[in-house]
Amino acid sequence: MKRRLTLIGAFGCLVLTAAAGFAQTAPAMDWKGLEEAWNAYYLAPSEEGAQKMLSLLPGSEKIMDIKDGFLVINSINDHLGVLEGEMYSGNPVAVKLGFRLYTISYGAFEVALNKILGSLIAFNPRMFLEELEAQRSLFPSFDPILGSYLRDIPDDQVARELERNLRIKALESIVEKPLKSIRNECIKVLKKM
Repeated sequence: MKRRLTLIGAFGCLVLTAAAGFAQTAPAMDWKGLEEAWNAYYLAPSEEGAQKMLSLLPGSEKIMDIKDGFLVINSINDHLGVLEGEMYSGNPVAVKLGFRLYTISYGAFEVALNKILGSLIAFNPRMFLEELEAQRSLFPSFDPILGSYLRDIPDDQVARELERNLRIKALESIVEKPLKSIRNECIKVLKKM
């Protein structure tokens, strides 16, 4: 009986130690710094500004506790069109930033990001695939990003089908070997929609 209690106690200590270690590795967000960097970026978009934002965002872990950053996230969402234009013009740092913002996305902001990132396929399918591959851990499923259309067209099946087919064609145009696997995954998801 004593041995059993000792084993249970040792296991409990191990679990608590692991939990404490995990809590310490969760990234601390500098919401004030992120707000300042975003305000500077959306007023005058630049690669330096995007790099500053990237340095303040988590690398590949989605932040679940956003209560302290709620106002910053809403500000980013309100001015997301600035980043969208930079992404569609082919700025690779802006594309990286667009994908990385997914680490702090939620609700309406996540929906807006999905639409912008999914629509990037038509503008630059190569950049889309490269960054999707680099940030793959943020996307347990590709359905939300691939099936989210820039314009809301839920009742227009013809328009949805047209956009889906255009995305498939754009993705099929990418033939580089390193991107073929993720390209094929995306096409498979789109064909099931």
